[in-house]
Amino acid sequence: QPGINPRLDGTPGAVRGPAPALDQHREEILAEIEAGPPPASTDEIRATLRSALKGIKVLDLCIILAGPTCGRTLAEFGASVIKIDNPNRDTTIAFHNSVNRGKRSILLDLKSDEGRDIFWRLLEDTDVVVQNYRKDRISALGLGYEEVRKHKPDIIYASLNAYGHIGPWADRPGHEQFAQATTGMQARFGGDGQPQLQPHAINDYGTGLMGAYGVALALLHRQKTGEGQSLDGALAYTAMTLQSALVQGYDGKTWDEPRGQNALGSSPLHRAYQASDGWVFFGARVVDLPALSQVPGLEGVEKLRGDALEHMLEGRFRHTTVEQWVGKLTRVGIGSHRIVTSNRELMEDGWVRAHGLSITRDHEGWGPITTTGPAPRLSRTPVQPGRVAPRPGSDAKVILAEIGRANQLDRLVAAGVIRTEGVTASER
Repeated sequence: QPGINPRLDGTPGAVRGPAPALDQHREEILAEIEAGPPPASTDEIRATLRSALKGIKVLDLCIILAGPTCGRTLAEFGASVIKIDNPNRDTTIAFHNSVNRGKRSILLDLKSDEGRDIFWRLLEDTDVVVQNYRKDRISALGLGYEEVRKHKPDIIYASLNAYGHIGPWADRPGHEQFAQATTGMQARFGGDGQPQLQPHAINDYGTGLMGAYGVALALLHRQKTGEGQSLDGALAYTAMTLQSALVQGYDGKTWDEPRGQNALGSSPLHRAYQASDGWVFFGARVVDLPALSQVPGLEGVEKLRGDALEHMLEGRFRHTTVEQWVGKLTRVGIGSHRIVTSNRELMEDGWVRAHGLSITRDHEGWGPITTTGPAPRLSRTPVQPGRVAPRPGSDAKVILAEIGRANQLDRLVAAGVIRTEGVTASER
């Protein structure tokens, strides 16, 4: 099975043994109930914060998707995140708006002595640094974990890249497609033919979320001990985690999971079927066949198995609309749903909008922008998407003022250490 993801150097995770036998720990669990909960601490923090991470300051040095997603997630739960970008590097509007909302932006040349001096000043009251450079690149800047820890011993330092910061691949460049290639995802998605890219950046976004999860664990540990630590996350780690159920091995394992472009599901009762006006996915078990046979249009289904069952369902589903199938299957307690076939359809869906998963806000430079909303929801400290992604560099003056350098802005701009108006790739 895949190992632990992410990796914390101070409080490393561990596989605490195999999955237990069913009901193995019943007696000790019941004994804990009898003993009752431990007494509450008298200095317990009351739920008065508006956001779970309010008061936490983060310096985000990341590019592309994975690293910035970590910073965005921390911002959504209340952290104050300063996004530090290279003033000489283009960005992309779509990526920028997706992963940098809720942050403040400064374009700062960390290769320059003055740029690094500003970084060290910003670090003084910072709790977390997130970066996704390769190990050799961040070390060349003099901003690796050991260097940063000398300035701020209790810092939480998250490193997120393609292959991690240990081992023979630590200095290799890589991104989403490389993670898919090195972990078998492309072969699984392509099937027996040529490898195919899994088209969504699941490892990028997944690594960012795992990074935020690791940062939260490290902050909890620091709250208890006062100690900082480093966190090692990688797209390849995440790709292994996402394939956990498919790559585990055991005696008698049959490597026959659905794969390839024509993989519609795992069995005749758990797959996608084409209806008269679209596609529907439904999931049932063999024990559900009697109930399924009561659905108008599926009479006699309980007598069939295997290929015969699949062929029969393929023929029957084609004669009725998706909406009708979903209604009929739901009425007998069988899960089903239409398959969304376009991004526009998804982002305009009433359920998606009602749950805050599609949000539209005005941007001063780019007009109305629709992006995805955050997924985790806390009842006492609700998530906050924050302001729309700022125009790159637009917060430089305010950020410099916080470290007493506002009067140096014009000189720093003239020297090329800072830019106050970033240029996106689509604007060139």
